[in-house]
Formats: sequence, C-alpha cells, structure tokens
Amino acid sequence: MKKWASWMAAGVLTLGLAACGETAKPTPETPKEETSKMTLGEVFNKTMEVSKETKSLSAAMDMKQKMTYSQEDKSMTTSMKMDMDVTMEPIAVYQKGTMTVAGDGAEQMEPMPVESYMTEQGFYMKEPEGGQWMKLPKEMYDQIMKMSQQQAKPEEQLKQLEQFKDDFKFEQTADSYVLKLDASGEKFNKLIESQMSQMMQGAEAEEAQASLKEMMDAMKIEKVNYTIYVDKKTFETTKMDINMDMAMDIEGNEMKTSQVMNVVYKDYNKVEPIKVPDDVVKNAQEVPMPEME
Repeated sequence: MKKWASWMAAGVLTLGLAACGETAKPTPETPKEETSKMTLGEVFNKTMEVSKETKSLSAAMDMKQKMTYSQEDKSMTTSMKMDMDVTMEPIAVYQKGTMTVAGDGAEQMEPMPVESYMTEQGFYMKEPEGGQWMKLPKEMYDQIMKMSQQQAKPEEQLKQLEQFKDDFKFEQTADSYVLKLDASGEKFNKLIESQMSQMMQGAEAEEAQASLKEMMDAMKIEKVNYTIYVDKKTFETTKMDINMDMAMDIEGNEMKTSQVMNVVYKDYNKVEPIKVPDDVVKNAQEVPMPEME
C-alpha cells in the first residue's frame, strides 16, 4: 500500500519537474479558441499553488503488472483495481478494491478483496479470505508514514525530480494541459534509490538497510513513461498514466517487470477525515514484525 499512498499524496506535486518558457502544443482536436498561451513554468507555478492548498482527494487506480523469470521461463500477472480516499494533514489513506493474480500453468484466481486504513491510529489491513482485520507493526507503520509525509512536501518532490525538467513534452487539449515524460536508465535508478532511502530513514535495523542496498544494486530501470493531465481551469491533476519496465537480478535469475498504472483523481478537498472504525480497532489482531534473515 505504501507505494499507492505515496503516489496519491504526491500526485499533484509531480508537476514540479519543469519551469521553462515553453507553451503547450495543441492537439489537432483542440479548438483554436480553447488554446492557451500559458508557459510550462506558469502552469507549474499555478499547479504548485493548488497542490499546497490541497487538503484531501479521492482516486481510482487501475494497475496491471507482469513479472517474468527468464531462467525459469515463468511469469505471473497481477491486476489491481482500487478506490482510495486520502487526506494530507494528517496524512491518512483508506483504500478498497480487488486484486487478481495468475501464473503460468495455473487457473486465474477469483478477484481477492483488498481493504485497509493508514491513519495516526495505525495501519490496519483486512485479511482477504477470512475477513479478519489485522494491525500491522508500529515499525512498519512508522516507515510508511515517514515516506508519505516526505512525499507530501512540494519542496522534497522538487529537489528529487528537478533533474527531469528538460525532458518533458508539453501539450494541451481543449480542457487539459498534458505533460509527457519518456525516460530510462541511471537517472531513474537514482531517483528510486533516493525515495526508498527516505522510506528507510529512522530504521534501526542494519539488516533492513543492507537488504535495501542489495535490492537497489540488483535493479535496473529500463523504461518509464508518464502522462499527466492538469485541468486548465482549476490546475488540479485529473489523471496520471504510468508505464514502467524494470529488471532485477535475483541470484543469477533475471526477473523482468512490466507495469501499467492509470490513476484518475477527483473530489479535491471533499474527503471527510479518515477514521478507523471502532469495531476494526477493537477486533484487529496484531501482527508481529517479521524477522530479517
């Protein structure tokens, strides 16, 4: 969940990637009277103003991911559909949806329900088969909360993503500004390493940090494509499409992952405070922190 929480919290901030003077190229379908002369820098500044004032939002996420193990010639496909509510101060997330997993030679499983809360009360997740609520360890909650708070700060996003400011294509439709980024290679590896390092800040376990470094050393980002849509009137981010291909060497067996994620944002500043229901808090079983091998 931490990945999705991070994207939701940072969705309106990702536009802090450019501040140049380029105007948006209209698509052929854009009426002349609807063509804006605003520059990318001006759109960015307006969007930043809106992002700083955003207190809450909802999102619908549709994600498909395929993992292939080259040496074993096996693959696994995961599909996830999720509706999410997010508040920023304090950062809190409620999500509900379904996940489906299928592998080579196996029948596709029935969609598995997913439901969870991440608030100051803790991190609660519903066990999909029996329906029992579980409370995850405080250490895990603290790590996720730290990452989400950092992702919600515009300044932190700008520092991390500034290196891509010259790589964006800037377009427009009748009602949206469209920002497109095609990137790959070492720059994105460094960005992901930076974000994961922030997530692990404060973790006392040396084993956890060693595991993170080992994973990053084995990871290679082959392709990342972003398409971000911003409403021309409100300067709210309305949609984000992300395609990513990456590879990871696991003890000599290369695992390739292709991921397509589409997120639609809505209901800006209309989400009520997120509170874990009393019966969930009362009946949740606490799960111990897993031991590092």
